[in-house]
Amino acid sequence: MTKENKNYFTPNSQRWAAKLPMSASVRAGDLLFISGQVSADASGKPLALGNVKAQARAAFSQIKALVKEAGGSMDDIIDVMSFHKDVRDMDDVFDIGREVFKKDCPAWTALGMQGTFAPEFLVSIRAIAHLGKGKKKCVTPKSMAWIKKLPMSAACAKGDYLFTSGIVAADAAGNVISPGDHYAQARVCYDRLCDTLKAGGAGLDDVVDMICFNQDARGMDAAVDAWCNEVVADLRVDQVTSYTAIAMTGMYKVGMVGAYRAIVDFSDGPRVARNIPSVHWYKERIAGAAKKKKGRLIGISGQVASDGAQNIIALGDPAGQARYCFSQIRGVLEKHGASLDDVVEITSFHKDPRAWEAVMKVGEEIWPTGRGPAWTPIGCTGLYLEGYLHEIYALAMV
Repeated sequence: MTKENKNYFTPNSQRWAAKLPMSASVRAGDLLFISGQVSADASGKPLALGNVKAQARAAFSQIKALVKEAGGSMDDIIDVMSFHKDVRDMDDVFDIGREVFKKDCPAWTALGMQGTFAPEFLVSIRAIAHLGKGKKKCVTPKSMAWIKKLPMSAACAKGDYLFTSGIVAADAAGNVISPGDHYAQARVCYDRLCDTLKAGGAGLDDVVDMICFNQDARGMDAAVDAWCNEVVADLRVDQVTSYTAIAMTGMYKVGMVGAYRAIVDFSDGPRVARNIPSVHWYKERIAGAAKKKKGRLIGISGQVASDGAQNIIALGDPAGQARYCFSQIRGVLEKHGASLDDVVEITSFHKDPRAWEAVMKVGEEIWPTGRGPAWTPIGCTGLYLEGYLHEIYALAMV
């Protein structure tokens, strides 16, 4: 298979980002991956201090400019993920979203965060656009009817890909189900996921990437156990999808303790999972990296700094842990005949949001400044094991 050519975009209005091993956006084939956009001037200085609506409007304006530069429009956006310094600001950001998306709204996952590049940034918004041919299809099953009041769809598909919103445990009217119960909510969310996939013409076998966000890191086991032991219990380990678990400050409503987002690839062939023994869960029903046999998108589970026996690597060393995480990503990509050069998007989650600088410094050892992946650094509240400083989640295109 011939690998996708990549185009990197970092406009002069974001020349601060051109000094980092990242790009404002990366186009690979039909997909355009846009890094988390914040309200900043060309030097990176935060703007619209304290005004979340103005910051959100600036972020969407930059997303619009990046899509236009790549030859598309906001109608081509199929996936949005927004990170909020204060979860109480989500509705204000959705208000701006209604100005941007009038119909056929994208999938949208909204999450609380600890912070990003600078403490003054109240919201960071990343997106994925599909710039190829084909009709955009946005669906919301009856079981999730309440989200129709928001500028999002339960799932949005175009071409070979479908993205779901972060699915949360609510009934059709938006009432929270089993408040505070991670396992019960996970089961509800997985059922809603199946409803959403069916509405979009997909099934669980088409999913190549899963990510769950938990309000409490101690809920990760419940979320993962429900997935591995119930949802995909019949699959061999070489047939499963990637799965990432991250603890964040909160979800849209009080009582929601999990949000689950999936990526589907409709390409031909079975899903192929690869893993390496230097991660402690390599024999579980979670792939290190997964793709469709004839597909181009590779979902990579969030990589962390522990070996196959759960020993923490580079304890207390942000750069050392980042270097190990990238080596793990390299390892699972090589199992698919790919490399770090094929990475198009990174979301790096940090227990201390200030650690993004040390991690990007390590990124300079891999990617040239201004021509790296679309990269969104986010402060999180928890990771799976005590001692982890980061979890690095990535997507690749081959």
